[in-house]
Amino acid sequence: MQNNLTYKRLFFKNIYLLIIAAWLVTFSFIADNYWSGNSSIQAVKKNIEQYVHEQEKDFEKLLQSPDILKKINDNKFEEKLLLQLTDKKYFIYRYFINDIGQNQLVFWNTQTVLPSEKLLSLPGNAGFIKLENGYYVWRKVTTEKSITVALIPIKWNYFVTNQYLQNNFAGGLTVERQYDISEIQTNTAVKSIAGNDLFYITENAGRSASKNNPVAIIFRLFAALFVLVFIQVIATNIATYKSLSKALLFLIPVVLILRVISYYYPVPLNFRQFDLFDPAIYGSNIVLRSLGDLLINAVLFTWIILFTQNQLKEIEPGVINKNAWFKWFALIVVSVLLVLMTFTAANIIRSMVADSQISFDVINFFTLNLYSVIGFIVLCCIAIGYFLSGQILLKAIQPYFPKNFTWLYLFVSITGLMYLSFQQAISNMDFEIFILGWLIVYLLLMLRGNLFLSLKKINSSKLIFWLFFFSVTITGIIVLENSKKELRNREHYAETLATKTDPVNETLLNTLLTEFRNEYLAGIFYRFKNYTDNQFLKDSLVNGNFSVYTNKYETTVYTFDAHEEPLFNKDATSFNELNTVLKTQSRPTNLPNLYYYDESFDRFSYISRKTITNFDGDTLGYVFVLANPKKFKSDAVNLELFSKGLNNAIENSPVYAFAVYDNLQLINSHNDYAFATRLTKQQAPKNEFTTVHKNGFDELWYKAGPQKIVVIAKENNFLIESITLFSYLFCAFLLVTGLFWLLNIIIKARFKKEKIRHYWQLSIRNQIHGTVILISVLSFLIIGIATILFFISRYQNSNREKLSRVIHVMENEVRISLNDLTVFDDTTKNYGDTYRENLEKVIDKVSEIHAVDVNLYDLDGNLQVSSLPLPYNKGIISTKMDPIAYFHLNRKKEVQYFKEEKIGELNFVSNYVPVIDANGREYAYLNIPYFTSQSKLQEEIANFLVTIINLNAFIFLIAGIIALFITNRITRSFSFISEKMKAVNLGRVNEAIDWKRGDEIGELVKEYNKMVAKLDASAVALAKSEREGAWREMARQVAHEIKNPLTPMKLSLQYLQKSIAHKADNVEELTANVVATLVEQIEHLNHIAGEFSQFANIANSKSEVFNLHDVINQVVQLHAVNDRIHITWAPIVSKLFVKADRTNLNRVFTNLVLNAIQAVPVEKQVLIQISEEMYENKVLIKIQDNGNGIEEELQSKIFMPNFTTKSSGTGLGLAMCKSIVEQSKGNIWFETKEGAGSIFFVELPYEHFEKF
Repeated sequence: MQNNLTYKRLFFKNIYLLIIAAWLVTFSFIADNYWSGNSSIQAVKKNIEQYVHEQEKDFEKLLQSPDILKKINDNKFEEKLLLQLTDKKYFIYRYFINDIGQNQLVFWNTQTVLPSEKLLSLPGNAGFIKLENGYYVWRKVTTEKSITVALIPIKWNYFVTNQYLQNNFAGGLTVERQYDISEIQTNTAVKSIAGNDLFYITENAGRSASKNNPVAIIFRLFAALFVLVFIQVIATNIATYKSLSKALLFLIPVVLILRVISYYYPVPLNFRQFDLFDPAIYGSNIVLRSLGDLLINAVLFTWIILFTQNQLKEIEPGVINKNAWFKWFALIVVSVLLVLMTFTAANIIRSMVADSQISFDVINFFTLNLYSVIGFIVLCCIAIGYFLSGQILLKAIQPYFPKNFTWLYLFVSITGLMYLSFQQAISNMDFEIFILGWLIVYLLLMLRGNLFLSLKKINSSKLIFWLFFFSVTITGIIVLENSKKELRNREHYAETLATKTDPVNETLLNTLLTEFRNEYLAGIFYRFKNYTDNQFLKDSLVNGNFSVYTNKYETTVYTFDAHEEPLFNKDATSFNELNTVLKTQSRPTNLPNLYYYDESFDRFSYISRKTITNFDGDTLGYVFVLANPKKFKSDAVNLELFSKGLNNAIENSPVYAFAVYDNLQLINSHNDYAFATRLTKQQAPKNEFTTVHKNGFDELWYKAGPQKIVVIAKENNFLIESITLFSYLFCAFLLVTGLFWLLNIIIKARFKKEKIRHYWQLSIRNQIHGTVILISVLSFLIIGIATILFFISRYQNSNREKLSRVIHVMENEVRISLNDLTVFDDTTKNYGDTYRENLEKVIDKVSEIHAVDVNLYDLDGNLQVSSLPLPYNKGIISTKMDPIAYFHLNRKKEVQYFKEEKIGELNFVSNYVPVIDANGREYAYLNIPYFTSQSKLQEEIANFLVTIINLNAFIFLIAGIIALFITNRITRSFSFISEKMKAVNLGRVNEAIDWKRGDEIGELVKEYNKMVAKLDASAVALAKSEREGAWREMARQVAHEIKNPLTPMKLSLQYLQKSIAHKADNVEELTANVVATLVEQIEHLNHIAGEFSQFANIANSKSEVFNLHDVINQVVQLHAVNDRIHITWAPIVSKLFVKADRTNLNRVFTNLVLNAIQAVPVEKQVLIQISEEMYENKVLIKIQDNGNGIEEELQSKIFMPNFTTKSSGTGLGLAMCKSIVEQSKGNIWFETKEGAGSIFFVELPYEHFEKF
C-alpha cells in the first residue's frame, strides 16, 4: 500500500511533463491553423497580399524621390544606389519615349525578366500579368516622356523545371503543392493596395497532404520528447521500487504501442510529409519501410537498451536459480537471441547499402547528403544498441559459466548454423557465414578479453577499442556491398553501351519511323485533333509493327499542333520539354532524325521529332516519338538547366573509362585509359562477364555477342575508400556515443545542475583522452575551414585568371571576325538577319574551340547572339545584360568585370569585357557565363576533405595510442601511490615509497613519505594511549562483571556468619543454601572469564577447509531436544566447504541461534528458520526468528562490544560474531521489524560444494 501511494505521488509529481506536452501540441495546432502561411486558403491569400502591398509601398516611396529619378534619367546614379535598387524584391524598369513613340529602356535592376510590349501598352497603373517565366503584379507610372514599371514576382512559371528551376511562389511561401494562381474570379482575390482585384488563389485539384508549419513541427517534436521523458521517469521508479522486469514490462509495450500508432496516424506528426520517410530512398519491410522509420526504431531500441543497462547496474545481482535445467535453458535462450540480433543487425546494415539510394561514396564528399548523415547515425545506433544488448545477455549468462565459456561458443555456433540451414533461398551465404564467424570473435573478445564496458564508470581505453572494432566491421560490410553494387551497375552500363551501338536496335527503330513519314502523316494529321481518332492512330502506328519491336520497346507518341499545344497526349509533357531534350540532351545515332539521351549511366531513351508540313510548306504540327528499351524503361523526362545533355551519360563520366570492340577492333572509347586498339582472340572473354585486375584498375569485360565486346575500367580505390569510410564511421561513433552519454547524464540528473556536475566528473584517463579528441576535432575544423577558404579563394582567382585569358583571346577573335563580316559605320554596328546568322556561326565556332558558352551584347545591353540561346529564347532569363556588369562596362568604362550571378538556384561566375575596334571605340560587350565552376570547386574540395579526414583520423589514432601510454604511466603511478596509501595502517610499520624521478609525482611521493614518518610516530603514541585506554576499559568492565556476583556472595556469607553467631536452629540448612549460592556465582564468574578469554583469542584463529553443514547441524541438534524450540533448516546442497576457523564459526552460529531463542518471549513457541542461497562463489545463511524484533534506537549499537539488550551478559556475543565473520572474509548484517522478529545474514565465501 505504501508503494502504491509512492507511485501515485510520483505520478502526480511528474505529470507536469504530460501537461507541458499537451500545451505544446495545442501551440502546434495554433501554429498550423493560425500562424502558418499555408494553414488555409485565406491565410495564403493574406500572406501574398501583405507581400504585394509591401512592394507596392516601397515602389511608391521610390517614385516620391525625385532625386533618385533624376539621377536615373540623367544616367548619373552611383553604384551604391544601383546596388540598393538591385537588392529589392521587385524589379524596376525606366523607359524613355522617343520622338517616334518607341519605348527605349534606359534603366533596369535585374536580368530576370523584361516587361512585354503588351504590358507597356496596357491602360491603368496596376494589374496582373503572366510573362515568360512567371506571374507578376505590375505597377506603372506613365508620363509624356517616360514610363516607370515595377514587376512584383508572385509565382515562377519556367517552361522546364529541375533542381535549379522550381515553379514556386516568390516571397518565401512554400505552398505551390497545395495552391495555385488563377485569373478566374473566386472569393479569394488578392487585392492591390488600392483595393482592386489582381488575381485569385485556388486549391490544386490533386492537393497533397498539408505540411506542418516549421514552428508546429518543433512544438510536436518537443511534446513527443516530454512524453518519452515522462515514460522514462515512470519506468525508472518502477525499477527502483519493484523490479527491472516490471519496469520493462511497462516500458516496452508502451513504446511499441506508441510506435505502432505513429505508423498509421499522425502521432506526434505526419512523418510522411518528409522526404526522409520516402520508401524510394530506403525501404526494407513493413516495419523498416523508410530511412526515417529505421532511424526512429534504432533510436528507440538504443534508448530501451540504455535504460536496461543503467538499471541493471543499480540493482543487486540476482540469485542464481538452483535448478540445473535452468542453466541450459538460459544458455539456449541467450544463444538464440545473440544469433538473431547479430544477423538482423548485419542484414539491416547490408540492406542500407545494397537496397537503398543512400550514398556512402565517401571519396566524393559532395555526393553525401542528409540521407548519408542519417545513415551514419543509424549505423551508430544499431552498433551501440547491439553492443549493449549483447553485453546484458552475456552478463546474465556469465554466473552460470564463470570460468568456462566453451558451451556458449558451441551453442552459438550450432544455433547460427541451424539459422543458415533454414535460410534455403539465401543469396548471400558467404556474407552470412562471415557474420557468424564475426560473432564468435566478438564473444571471444568480450569474455576472454574481459572487455565489458560500464556506463557508470566509462573506461576510455575499452570504449576506443570497441569504437574501433565496430568501425572496422561496418566499414568492411559497406565496402564489400558497395563493390558488389558497383559491379552490378557496371554490368548494366556495359549492356547499355552495347545496346546503344547495336545496329539491330536502330534498324528496328528505323522500321517504326518509316511509318512516320511526312507524306503519310500530313494527309491524316487533322484526325489527331479528335480524341478518338488520335488514340486510334497512335496505337496503330506503334502496335502495327511486328512483334519483335513491340517486345523490345515501349513507345510513346506525342502530338502537337502548329502552335505547339498538345493534342490529347497521355501525360502533361510539353512541347518545350521534349524539344529541350532533343536539342540539348540528345546525341545522334547512325540514323537520320533519330537521337538518344541518357537519364543515368544505365538508363537511356530514343527520341525523334517530325515536323509535319503541307504541300505549301506550312507547318501543320509536330510529332515526337519516345522509345524506351524495356530493360531500361524511363520513368520521366529528366532535364537540367543549361546542360549540354551529357551529364547523365557514361560517356561523360570521369569515374569510368570504356571501350567497345567489334570484330576485335576498337570502334569507340572514352577517357584516357590505355585500351588496346585491337584484341587478340586469346583476349576475348569466354563468359558473358569477366573481371580483370590490372595496374590498379578493375576491368569488366562484357561479351555482348559473337563479335562485340565492351570493356569498362574503373580505378581500384579499395584502400582509400576503406580508410575514409572508417574515418567517417569512427568520428560518427564518437559523436553519437558522446551525445548518448550526455543525454544519459541529463536524464539521470533530472536537469539539476548539481547532479549534472556530479555525473560530469571524469577520471584523469578520460580527461586526457577527451582532451586529445577535442584537440583533434578543433584542429580538423580550423585546418579544414582555413584550407577550404584558401581553396575557394585560390579557385576563384584561378577561374578569374582563366576566364580573363580566355575572354581576351575570344574578344580578339570576335573583333577580327566581326571586322571580316561586314562594314560598320563610325558609331554602331548594324545587326541584320544575314549578319546575325554569320555572327552566330562565329560565336558558335569560338565557343566550341574554347569549350565555354559565349554571349554578345550590344552597347545598350541587349543580347544579340548566344552560343546557348535556349534559356534566353524560353524566358528563363531576360535578354538584357546584368545591370551591375553593364554599369561597370558602360558607365565606369572598365576593361573587364567579374560578377557572381544567379539563375534560379544556380550560382555561377560571369565575366564581361568590351569589344573594342581599332580606333579604341566600344561596339559590343562579350560575356562568358562559367556554369561549371561550382562543380569543379566541389570536386577539388572533396578530394581535399578525403585527404584531411584520413590524415586527421590517423593523427587521432596515433595521438590516442600515445595518450593511452601517457595515461597508463600517470595512472599507474597514482594507482601505486593509492595502493600504498590504502595499505597505511596504524597497527604496523608503513613503508616509504622509493621514487627516483624528481617530477611532480616525486614531489607528491616526498610529501607522502613525510606523512608516513609522522604517522608512524603518531601511531606509536596512539597505540600506547589506546592500549592504556583499552586496559582501563577492560579493567572497568571486568570489575563491573565480577562485582555483580561478588555482592550476593558477600551478603550470603554475612548472613551465614550472623546466623552462626546467634546459634540459629537452621544453621545447617542456611549453610547448604549459602554454599549453593556461592557455587552458582562462582560458575557465573567462570562464564565471564571464559567469554573474555574467547574474545581475546579471536585473532588466534586456525583456518581449515571443512563442511559448514556439519557446524550448523551440531547447533541445530543441540536444541532439538527442547520441545519449546522448533528449528527448520533447508540446505540446498549436500556438502558446502568453507575455509575458516571451525571453532570460531561454531561460536558464531551458536550465539546467533541462542540470541534468536532469547529474543522470543517465554510464553511463545520459538520458531527459527535457517535457509541458504548461493551466488558468485558465496553462500548466504539466513537465521530468522519470531521474536519481538529490535528497537530502532538500538539497531546501530547491536554489534558494538559491551552492548547488550539483556538484563545480564557481557555484550560481547554479537561483537565476537562480527569479528569472526569478517576475519573469515565474510559479512554479517541483520534486518528487523518490531513485533515481527529479526533475520541475521551471514555471507561467507565457499571453496566448493557437493550436490545431493
